[in-house]
Amino acid sequence: MEIKINTNISDEYKETSITINAPKLTKEVQNLINYISNINTTPTQITATKNNEIYFIDIENVMCFFSKDKYNYVRVKDGTYKIKYKLYELEEIFKNKDFIRISNSCIINVNQVECFDTSILGTILVKLKDSTQETVSKRNVAQIMKFLKERGNLK
Repeated sequence: MEIKINTNISDEYKETSITINAPKLTKEVQNLINYISNINTTPTQITATKNNEIYFIDIENVMCFFSKDKYNYVRVKDGTYKIKYKLYELEEIFKNKDFIRISNSCIINVNQVECFDTSILGTILVKLKDSTQETVSKRNVAQIMKFLKERGNLK
């Protein structure tokens, strides 16, 4: 899909607006609308705790969100922190960003993925940039394969 972008910057405008002109509502146009709609609503940080201290974690540094022993955590390069969010809440908050659920207990940041290892038939192993690994549940393999195809990584 080729997109033509027109920009008009002037003091006469009181607010920023975006108009999309398209011959029909395609999947690509809908994805563009969804992306633009979520630009200002997605948080750039998440609050987390460790040893009774409160931290602000930049979302871009998140390796993954995961559940363990009835608690939810966020993992970044320098450690793991406890969070109050439920995984389904995080999935909803970051649904149009670069986060994808790989199992009932894990959501990964695809920008922090080193590689997807598909060498074991029917299984995908996700290797993250912090040298940790997560396994895609069998239930989510088809979704991850679709995601990789959409990104142009698989045929």
